[in-house]
Amino acid sequence: MAEFVWGGYRLEVDVEATRAYYDSHPEPWITCTCDGCRNFMLAVKTLPQAVRDFFDALGLDPEKPGELCYYQGTAQRLSGGGWYHLAGRILSGDTEPGAKVLFPAGWYELDEHCSVAFKSDCDLLEEDFPRPCFQMEFNHDLPWLLNKKNPYQDD
Repeated sequence: MAEFVWGGYRLEVDVEATRAYYDSHPEPWITCTCDGCRNFMLAVKTLPQAVRDFFDALGLDPEKPGELCYYQGTAQRLSGGGWYHLAGRILSGDTEPGAKVLFPAGWYELDEHCSVAFKSDCDLLEEDFPRPCFQMEFNHDLPWLLNKKNPYQDD
């Protein structure tokens, strides 16, 4: 287990178990064919090296999210979110059970276009994912790379 402290979060991550899980599942993770997901598959490859290094330190592959969603965009960019699962536990900064406010430790900015937050409750967790585990929420503002108009634009 490796310990990480980012912002108000203190995490204990089983990096090897997390990496082994994602490595053992080579199948495509993004099976949705909406424009947002198709764009994410291209745009995630353009993440800055510092953001890719952050994911790698945790044993995560940024191209294998548990879920994705999209909010709004421009002709050049698309904002969205999603999450990833990690083996380990949150030592401090977690959302308390029954709390009305998620992520009391706030969002930790990786760069001007990407931020993360953590919680113990895992959504859509695969049955074979190693336990204990927690979830990393990921907000992003990525380039629009499809060769078509961004349908998420605010006109």
